[in-house]
Amino acid sequence: MDSRTHLVEVTAALLWRQGLRATGLAQILDESGVKRGSLYFHFPGGKEELAVVALRAAGATMTANIREALSHRSAPTAIRRFVESYARQMEESGFHHGCPIATVALEASTKSEPLREVCAAVFAEWEGLLAARLEQDGVGRRDARRQAAVILSALEGAMILCRARRSTEPLRWVAAHLVAALEGGRRA
Repeated sequence: MDSRTHLVEVTAALLWRQGLRATGLAQILDESGVKRGSLYFHFPGGKEELAVVALRAAGATMTANIREALSHRSAPTAIRRFVESYARQMEESGFHHGCPIATVALEASTKSEPLREVCAAVFAEWEGLLAARLEQDGVGRRDARRQAAVILSALEGAMILCRARRSTEPLRWVAAHLVAALEGGRRA
């Protein structure tokens, strides 16, 4: 694996686990084994540029998982399975594993336009995938877009509560509500 790819992977894992502020260049270099000069060769904009690329990579991984889940299942079933998988990952990581996009959006979106833009783009892609699945499930286009925003907001908010409480209950409660609302034909 080349040093650029390795830097991106290590940074994405660190952002996933601890967020942007807690991730320093020294830690990235130490964990990747890459020299400082190589980092700046590949990322002349330093930590911010590297974080943007790492967030795109982390977002792409999650997007692929969401796309796969939604292509084979109804929205309620996909939500149920996503929550079970994510709750397990959170518990196994001691609640260090959160959403890297949400973490960075909360930390840096008012201070860095490139980071805000990548977070917004990833969230928009996830909303679009959810809305498309809801439309396939018979929800009208306008309602599907609104419901997708509510679903994403509820799940992301629940993950934040899970990390703060060190419990997956909020995520499971939100999922149960969303699934019941979707299966009952009510607005989520």
